[in-house]
Amino acid sequence: MMQQPGKLHVRQFDLAPGMRLVQSDYWPLQPLHESSQACSDQPQLVLTFGMQGASRFRESNGREIAFHAGHLTVTSFQRSVGERLYRAGERVQQLRVILNAASVRHYFGESNAEPMLRLNLQRHLFSRYGQATAAQLKHLHDDPLLLEIQALTLLALHRHQLQPDALMQKRHPQQVEKVEQARDWMRDHLAENFSLATLALAVGLSEYQLKSGFQHHFRCTPGALLLQMRMEQAHQLLEQGYQVAQAAWQVGYQHPRNFSVAFQRYFGRPASAITGRRRQD
Repeated sequence: MMQQPGKLHVRQFDLAPGMRLVQSDYWPLQPLHESSQACSDQPQLVLTFGMQGASRFRESNGREIAFHAGHLTVTSFQRSVGERLYRAGERVQQLRVILNAASVRHYFGESNAEPMLRLNLQRHLFSRYGQATAAQLKHLHDDPLLLEIQALTLLALHRHQLQPDALMQKRHPQQVEKVEQARDWMRDHLAENFSLATLALAVGLSEYQLKSGFQHHFRCTPGALLLQMRMEQAHQLLEQGYQVAQAAWQVGYQHPRNFSVAFQRYFGRPASAITGRRRQD
């Protein structure tokens, strides 16, 4: 007797020109590997809001992108071949807002849209979303007009994470460059324990200029962005098969226990659960 696949439900809505919304609810009884082959005449930007459970997309080249409840994952691609991976017995609910290239340029502006539109699959953002986003996701309207308003609201809530703050356009270009250099410097030194003073000195800014620049450009403190980069890097390492202690060391934690507490607080699940899922696939 053939085993039932479980609950696999997808709804799609065409909203404003160039904007589509996809609501999925998967609850497979067996591990599910769903083939995916996307090929469009132009690049697309996809905002995936994880509402429950977790899934992964594995490209044909082996690269993987994770999707988790409570997190927004933003990707872009024009051609992508791979498979979506779901665990047996775990319900996964997601909402995707899909924009074509023309709508990305319309909502983000030509200069901001260009770096986001890529031929190959690229992840631009993996970040927790807040209560305002959760409220929009809790009850989706059936009315097409109200549903379109909800999709635009979700886009508006997170647009600042994908484009520079307009206020920074009034700042001296050299200072903007130094703030971005500070971000890149942190990314290159995730395994090191450094102070705000060290970071400021490395890029030639005062501590005040550094903190002010981060608030305007990234809408967060240097420490908050550093934590985000460390947690995202650690998550990728764990998915690649690194042990918890190894991942902790790679992102600057000398004591695995401190890393585990930070990881649990950031993602809402233990670091050991990520490696556990990897071994079960």
